[in-house]
Amino acid sequence: MNVKIGYNDLIILINCILSIANLMLLLYFIRHIKRSRQKVSTIAIPMVNEKEVDNAGQQEAAGEGEELVRSGVLISKVTEDRLVEQFQKAQEGRFFLKKGVSLQDLADLLGTNPRYVSYILNRYVGMDFNNYIQQARIEYLISCVERDPDLLNVKFSVLAEKAGFSSISKFSSVFKAVKGIPPSEYFQRLRTPL
Repeated sequence: MNVKIGYNDLIILINCILSIANLMLLLYFIRHIKRSRQKVSTIAIPMVNEKEVDNAGQQEAAGEGEELVRSGVLISKVTEDRLVEQFQKAQEGRFFLKKGVSLQDLADLLGTNPRYVSYILNRYVGMDFNNYIQQARIEYLISCVERDPDLLNVKFSVLAEKAGFSSISKFSSVFKAVKGIPPSEYFQRLRTPL
């Protein structure tokens, strides 16, 4: 049997083999992702009954417990301390200036989950993620203006952009909510010497 395969037939055959291999890889990765999601859902924080909470409190009081329930979050003191330190470094890096930054972004930056980040923010900053981001942006902008008075002559749209706000209207409403007065009035007070 003398079979002649032309160049075009060979190309088609190779493409078919590669397509089948790609399809098999795709199916493998989809199955792998589903399995890892199932594992994560089964590893979720377990429900804790009152006796376990009491025992955890007693163990910590005795200096024996490594993990305890804090505000409904099961977190070890070591992990909590590590996250606080990493959060402080992230603050110094001004992660909050990134437009559209989310709780998940911060969790990824800290190498943890959003629930732990929310716990750290509520416990150590005293506010939720969105309020923290808004306040941090306004405080950053005010400190920039105080350090560099030339920024008082810059348009609000540029200042809003510098602070990570998506629009000047969002900047103005957040500024007023944080400082109690509109940005125009605040910056006017800074412009006029006493």
